[in-house]
Amino acid sequence: MHVTHAVGPSVRGLRPGDRVCSFTGLGSFADFIVAEEKQLFLVPDGCDLVTAGALPVAFGTSHLALVHRAQLKAGQVLLVLGAAGGVGASAVQIGKVCGAVVIAVARGAEKSDYLKSIGADHVIDSSKDNVIESAKSFLKARGLKGVDVLYDPVGGKLTQDSLKLLNWGAQILVIGFASGDVPVIRANIALVKNWTVHGLYWGSYLTHRPQVLIDSLNELLSWLSKGLITVQISHCYRLVEVHLAFSALRDRKAVGKVMIVMGSSAVPRL
Repeated sequence: MHVTHAVGPSVRGLRPGDRVCSFTGLGSFADFIVAEEKQLFLVPDGCDLVTAGALPVAFGTSHLALVHRAQLKAGQVLLVLGAAGGVGASAVQIGKVCGAVVIAVARGAEKSDYLKSIGADHVIDSSKDNVIESAKSFLKARGLKGVDVLYDPVGGKLTQDSLKLLNWGAQILVIGFASGDVPVIRANIALVKNWTVHGLYWGSYLTHRPQVLIDSLNELLSWLSKGLITVQISHCYRLVEVHLAFSALRDRKAVGKVMIVMGSSAVPRL
C-alpha cells in the first residue's frame, strides 16, 4: 500500500499521487516497487492505507471462495476453521455480509472474544471445547440441520471431524493446511452426500481469471469504505523488525494481520 510515484507511458487508469494497494509475489519489503497496472487498486477516500494493504490476499481469498466459488447465500450455515487468523477472520466477516449463520473455531479466550466482536453467531474455543459437540448443540438450538459450507485453512484432524457436520450437498473450501497435515476427503463419501470440494489458490486467478480477481478486490474495497468489513491489524513492524513479524506468526500471537510498514509511520504494536 502506498502512493503512486510515477507511471509508464501506456498506463491509463492511474496517475502520480494516487493512493493504491497492491499484491506482489516478490520484492515487496521495500520503500518503492515496480508493479503492473493490473496489480494496483485505487484505495477509496477515507480508507487507511495500512488497512487497505492488509486487504488483498486474506480478504481476496475469502471473497473468491465464498462469493464466487461457493456462492454463499443468506441463511446458509458457514463453518470457519482457524477463524482468528487473517483468512479466517475475513471469512467470518464476508459470511455475515452474505447473511450466513457463521460458526467460528479458534483457540483461546482472546481469539474467541475477537470473533464474537466481528459478528460470529457461535464461537468454539477448540482449546477447551469439543468442536463437534458444541457445533451440534448450537445447530440444534437454532433448528438447523447442519453445515452448508466448510471454510478450511487448517486441515488435519479438525477437518476430518468437521466433515461429520456437513449437510447433503455441502461445499468444502480447501484454503490451506496450517496444521501441517493434509486431510483425506474420501471420494465415496463425497459421492453419496453430493459434496462439492473446491480448491482455492487466490494467486492463480491473476493468470487464469484476472477480471474475476479485479472485480472481487474492487468490491471488497467498496465494502471497506462503507464499513461493511473491517481489517484487524494485529501487529505492525518496521522493515528492520521483519524478523519479529515472522516470529509473531510462528508463535501464533497474531489475531488478524501482521504488517510491515515502511517509513517513519510504523509503530511496533505487541
